Amino acid sequence: MLFNKYISKLELSGFDDYTLSMKKLIFVVFLLLFARGALADSMQESVSKIEATWADTSETEASSDRKNIFLQLAEDITSVVRDFPSQAEPLILKSAILLTMAEDASSFVALGLVKQAKELLAKAIDINPEARDGSALVTMGVLYYKVPGWPVAFGDDNEAETYLLKALQVNPDGVASNYFYAEFLLEQGKNEQALSYL
Repeated sequence: MLFNKYISKLELSGFDDYTLSMKKLIFVVFLLLFARGALADSMQESVSKIEATWADTSETEASSDRKNIFLQLAEDITSVVRDFPSQAEPLILKSAILLTMAEDASSFVALGLVKQAKELLAKAIDINPEARDGSALVTMGVLYYKVPGWPVAFGDDNEAETYLLKALQVNPDGVASNYFYAEFLLEQGKNEQALSYL
């Protein structure tokens, strides 16, 4: 499976727990990016092309070529974001590209990329929280409960739960929205409550 090959390569040096968290986060993005909504034809064509290259490149080993491809994809999707400022989908894809770039970066750079992805997800949620079946909400929730809290980053369990519950409102039967809310509850020691979401 493409995802299994891809996720086994994810590694952020110096953050072992953070690495596992990022693997799960990238899983959410990877899973939900392919849940397509109705996009404008020209935007759909651009997003599909960038997304296909992103998925193919995500399978390759870390290298300068891979880094350059991701940098080009980030530039390409930035143009789509600029051309379609009222659409959430390009913002969600750009956040996925940045999160993927984080896997090859140093811990410090990776954290900066994660923060940029968070800002993009916030914009996507403001535009359309239901885009791609609420994937921005799920990803934002996972970011909040997986990244370290202050002073290192922005992790916050209360914010995480707020976003995950909103994701469940948007997509109550979604695999990712249920799975990650259940995982969040398990980490909070709410095992019985978590079972109802699995």
